[in-house]
Amino acid sequence: MRHFNLIYLLFFVVVAAVWQLNARYGKHTVMFYGFAETKETEINLDHPIEVNRLLVTPGQKVKEGALLAEVTHSNFGLKLDDIKYSIEELKTEQDIWKADMRSSINRLQAQKVAKESEIRAQIRQLETELEVNRSLVKDLKSIDVSEGSTINPIAGKIASLREELNFTVKPLDVQIARLEEEMNSSSNPKAIQIRKLRNNAKFYNSEKEKLSIYAPTDGLIGNIYCKEKENISSFNTLISFYEQNPTMVKGFVHENLILEVEVGDTLRAISTQHPEHNIQGVVTGLGSRIVEIPERLRKNPELKTYGREVLITIPSTNHFLQKEKVRLNLLKANQESRSIFDSIFDKSEEQTQKIITGKE
Repeated sequence: MRHFNLIYLLFFVVVAAVWQLNARYGKHTVMFYGFAETKETEINLDHPIEVNRLLVTPGQKVKEGALLAEVTHSNFGLKLDDIKYSIEELKTEQDIWKADMRSSINRLQAQKVAKESEIRAQIRQLETELEVNRSLVKDLKSIDVSEGSTINPIAGKIASLREELNFTVKPLDVQIARLEEEMNSSSNPKAIQIRKLRNNAKFYNSEKEKLSIYAPTDGLIGNIYCKEKENISSFNTLISFYEQNPTMVKGFVHENLILEVEVGDTLRAISTQHPEHNIQGVVTGLGSRIVEIPERLRKNPELKTYGREVLITIPSTNHFLQKEKVRLNLLKANQESRSIFDSIFDKSEEQTQKIITGKE
């Protein structure tokens, strides 16, 4: 009975051993290494500036919207002064132009008054003569001396003068109204130029306010490429800025395994120094050529190996450091499962590791 129990015990031990071998070798695991990287932003401006104050240091953690530096546009002061001078000059020219316009209006108004006075004086004189004639012949019933009579020459002259007054004064009124409208219009040439310069001044003032540099998001200050009181040319990098946590892993899969990894595959990134720090990511890009694997990612740094660059996007909720070395395990394998016996008698773990590291 005792011998029977030992056989069963031995059987269970063998089954457990086989299960461990199958778990260890039954799956074809693709593994390679990479660096955790954060998104880097280079802060620069599209015009030359002078750095007034730097408020951060390399490696400093900052919150979104934190003031990083205060700078001044090298040419803004001169441009604003030139615009102010040009506006004052145009205002003077506009005042002179308006004075000329007012002089022309006054001249036309004087012509109108003079002509109107002359004609009305003639009309009054004729009306006086007409009244005298009426008084002389008021007892002669046979003679019609009414103002509207066609045989009365004085009445005819009065009607002609009134018509002349209308045709003479009306054109002058039209000219005066046109000049006054042109003088008071906001679309006159000088007003248009002044408005354009004021818009330019407004633009430069708004741009001047933008010359305080703020952090785009929460993150870390990388390198600072400028000093206080230093003049910096257009588009030169002032500060490099990193997001607080890595959002990408750049890995290099050995050239013998490049067909094992495809865009959309899922991998687990595991810190080589702190295995408890791990996170799942997705392959979002593959290099288009074979490149040399960086020395830090080789098992033997002195032996050059080659592979394909793989870009993996990971959530920002991770504990990796910038440029931290991580191990990448493929979770979505496209290979067919192999049997226990194939796993045991095929390549050993040491041989698989040689393929991964390039030591064949």
